Amino acid sequence: MNPGIVTVRPFQLDDLDAAAQFCEVARALDPSIEPFAQRLSLIATGTRAVLDLWRVAAGEDGALYGIAFAALRDSAVQSTFDFYTAVHPGLRRQGLGRALAEAAVASGAILRARVRDDSRPGRAYLNSFGFIETGAQLSLQWKARERLLPQPMPALRIRAAAAKDAGTLTRLSRDAWAGAPDTYASRADEIAQLFGEEGRVALLAESEAKPLGYLAGVQLGRTLGIEEVAVLPEFRRMGIGRALVVHALRNEQGAVLSVSEANQPARALYQSLGFVQTARRIVLERRPA
Repeated sequence: MNPGIVTVRPFQLDDLDAAAQFCEVARALDPSIEPFAQRLSLIATGTRAVLDLWRVAAGEDGALYGIAFAALRDSAVQSTFDFYTAVHPGLRRQGLGRALAEAAVASGAILRARVRDDSRPGRAYLNSFGFIETGAQLSLQWKARERLLPQPMPALRIRAAAAKDAGTLTRLSRDAWAGAPDTYASRADEIAQLFGEEGRVALLAESEAKPLGYLAGVQLGRTLGIEEVAVLPEFRRMGIGRALVVHALRNEQGAVLSVSEANQPARALYQSLGFVQTARRIVLERRPA
């Protein structure tokens, strides 16, 4: 690796390919770096992206060696951003992380970040900016060992969602997550992208033509990355979430997802299906003084 002089500069959409390449290279050296390459394009081109706060560390060789990005969360009180920083393992402890985070930290917004609980340097880095622990997210993995059998639910229909269902999925996501502190509803433009990108998965659960919930994910080879399982509050604990997941995993060799440690019902569901915990990430928050 010979990057020459590395300069922190504002992110541009033309950087997307180089940012994805950086993620793959950096993750090969440090698996604690989150696999954001698959989602970065969706985040950067969606309405949540606040590109003024995004920064990259660019080398003289044209490659990227670090990135910081932010995505707006829905908040009725004050703007809150999910914030993420990654630096190439070979260039850490040189001030790149601080330089990448400077714009977001100076913005005055509430920032939420995640770091593996066994990453002392990562936690120390966030603590140095005034981030404090507020919760945890668990990474879960499923591997196909035996066929998952659906429970008999004659009145429930699960089908692949189509572009004409975009409005229905948007309303389902909004109503399912209303008031939930550890997640946010998908916006209409994000739902629309489910039907415009190769490898996207979207399932809709209905009963008597009434939409009850949906599952969204992305295909990662023979592994399904489950991004959202949303069921309307009045129809929870009826097996709808389980039915959606079982249907989605019918032809998969594996699956991965993230769930709030505080979400006991969801954790119990995934455990019953054979998901096992692979990592725990601390959620930290920074509020302006």
